[in-house]
Amino acid sequence: MTTKTLELFRVALKLGWIVKTKAEIRPKYSIKRNGGMTSVYQRTPAFLKLLKSLSIEDLEADKDLPWVQLKDDEGSILDLPSGYLLSHSYRRTVSVLISHYTLLISSSIYKLTDSKTTTVDPIDIRYTRQWKVNTGIGGRFYSPFCNYSKKDRLSITIKGETVGSWDFSQLHPTLLLLLEHGVGEEPNLFSTGDIYDMPEYPELTRAANKLFINTILNAKSRSAAIKSIGSAHHYWDLFEDTWVYETYSGKQKRQGEPLWPEKPQKKADEYIDAFLFRHPTFAGVAFKGLWGTLQLLDSEIMEEAVHRATAAGIPVLPVHDELVGPVSKKEELKQILIDSFHEVTQGKFSHHEPKMTWSTT
Repeated sequence: MTTKTLELFRVALKLGWIVKTKAEIRPKYSIKRNGGMTSVYQRTPAFLKLLKSLSIEDLEADKDLPWVQLKDDEGSILDLPSGYLLSHSYRRTVSVLISHYTLLISSSIYKLTDSKTTTVDPIDIRYTRQWKVNTGIGGRFYSPFCNYSKKDRLSITIKGETVGSWDFSQLHPTLLLLLEHGVGEEPNLFSTGDIYDMPEYPELTRAANKLFINTILNAKSRSAAIKSIGSAHHYWDLFEDTWVYETYSGKQKRQGEPLWPEKPQKKADEYIDAFLFRHPTFAGVAFKGLWGTLQLLDSEIMEEAVHRATAAGIPVLPVHDELVGPVSKKEELKQILIDSFHEVTQGKFSHHEPKMTWSTT
């Protein structure tokens, strides 16, 4: 429970709205092999009489929720370092997010649910910046809206207007090429123009290749990449009507069937060899564990884009390296993303125009 929820719970207990029906059992008194049991509580008739149904319009996000979070490797929230709290970076992020949220909640954002148009829950569009381990790793912007399917993201309306999205194409590999070689495209004989293209594996979808190739580029070692790719499972998503590929670590529960049932690590090793043969320009940046740096760059680009869009009065919803916004602002949003890319990279790659794709469905 959060501190506020716990406080409310204790008040409800004092008022007799809820009662304890079973006391806790401490581990040392428990007959269970592992641990004890927590207390069990139950609502009373008084609570049920007071219970009211609320609509989304009746709700508002807790104003005391943090705008920035730091989490450890296990996902537990850590205190933000005092130095970071005093930094210009922190103050700017909070300022951008507050202005952004203020614009969003006044922009009449609706979604189609079960053939009915409903207001998007305000908490769904409240973003936080999330760091991992330290405030120099990751830093992407998250909200429940980011978990909407692409179809659902593009089915919302903003101020009665349909939306579309600009999505950076191959952003992380492109950044690596620019940082390592100063060019945004592969200068080699086998290049097809798509970094995630692997003709040697026609049975794999582009999404699968994207997952495996980003693993190769972001893993801390070749053996770590082999282990991750070798864990790949796939299953058919009935809602999205496509194959879904996922990799796992440790004893995570697997979904679907193994991609390579026999000798998976050998198959993963062969896939890596095939990638480096097809895309040799990446040999110098593979297995360097650069995911945190790359996510830092794309999050800085998106913060700048959100700042510029909000200043222009354009409501936008970022989803990692994708930006959802009103269809009528298509060209303005494209230019905002291009300008933000060059602002964050300090004009070092002014010769390069990042590739983006526009979607409305």
